[in-house]
Amino acid sequence: MNDISEYIHGELKKIPFNLYNLINKYIESEKNTRVAFVGGYLRDLLINKFHENSFSEPIDIDIVIEGSSISLAQFIKRNIVNVEVCLIKEFNLYNTVELNINDFKIDIASARKEIYPAPGLNPTVTNTNIEEDLRRRDFTINTIAFEVSTRKIYDHYGGIADIKSKNLNLLHNNSISDDPSRIIRCAKYASRLGFNISNNSLRQSQITIKQWPWECSETNNKMFFPPALGIRIRMELSEIYKYDNLNNVVSIIHKWGIISILNENIEVDKKFLRGLNWMKKLNGNYILFLLKDAEDLEQACQRFLINNSEKKILEDYLNIKKILKTNQDKYLHYSPSSWTEFIEKRNLNEETVKLLICDGGIFWRKLFRWLFIYKYIKSKKDGETLKKEGWEPGKEMGKEIKRLRYLEIDNLTRN
Repeated sequence: MNDISEYIHGELKKIPFNLYNLINKYIESEKNTRVAFVGGYLRDLLINKFHENSFSEPIDIDIVIEGSSISLAQFIKRNIVNVEVCLIKEFNLYNTVELNINDFKIDIASARKEIYPAPGLNPTVTNTNIEEDLRRRDFTINTIAFEVSTRKIYDHYGGIADIKSKNLNLLHNNSISDDPSRIIRCAKYASRLGFNISNNSLRQSQITIKQWPWECSETNNKMFFPPALGIRIRMELSEIYKYDNLNNVVSIIHKWGIISILNENIEVDKKFLRGLNWMKKLNGNYILFLLKDAEDLEQACQRFLINNSEKKILEDYLNIKKILKTNQDKYLHYSPSSWTEFIEKRNLNEETVKLLICDGGIFWRKLFRWLFIYKYIKSKKDGETLKKEGWEPGKEMGKEIKRLRYLEIDNLTRN
């Protein structure tokens, strides 16, 4: 273990802003308070060591302290030098702090124990030590810790062995029931790291997800879809959307037979994956794309905390899709200006149009052209010009401006 400890120590000393030495100074000033680096940064360092899979820079760094997270964050902010911006954001529910130093993110957490009263609810939190804190984590590969003052490696759950063998093992038998969003994180690791989920972990995931939805209660109110769970799932998907390949992750979740964690009605085929890829190109709302074919739209919206405006986008999508399918022959002969009128008189949100484009079908090009061409074309004559020509302001002038705009749209396609 000494070579691993020395390797991690050497890499941690390279962290910018002299952070490692600042933490050592804090430990000395606070009568040897225990502080450890944990989580994804250590995991990625060891993946690099064992598999030569280089990570250019950490997404974030996690630190756990037996004591006050805010005290450590404030010490760093007071003593850091040559830094333009150092921001502290507190999260009192979990006794955690996010330290942002020139856009370099560091999460500092007071060592804690978590107990989940029911699936998907926020846990109750109590202070504890580093060893007990590691018990609350999701996968064995994320339970490795490096204590700063002693340079001791904590690996109580075989995380290093699992990194060497590229295995994803849930930490305990209730991991998924405590927080079902962990299965999405597991698929993210499988995609990003090229690791394989263990048979026991996959079985736990499949059994737990089959029991969805879970009825639970909070402050005597029964609920099937705890808001905290919806938030966590959306946060996981958001991180995947930014840093990973969402198509791969969704494909993995489907392969594992647990696609119902997102939407049991998703058909993960070439058409669907192509559409999901186009949603990213169009900078569209990927959550709505994942939910667009839900059999029970109301329930899907509850699960993922879909707001009223997002729900209307989905409802409009379903309505327009039905209209186009029912009157397909009619719309095949529509001119560009007719498509423009069709979309704009219904006040369709751009996100609705993006869903229809990414859904494929024979009309996607027409919708695509409206989104990027037709909607930006204006009449060559505005109201002031028409007034000079003798038009009176009012409804008729508006109709004329619209007619002239439609002529421009149709002439564009002829030229």
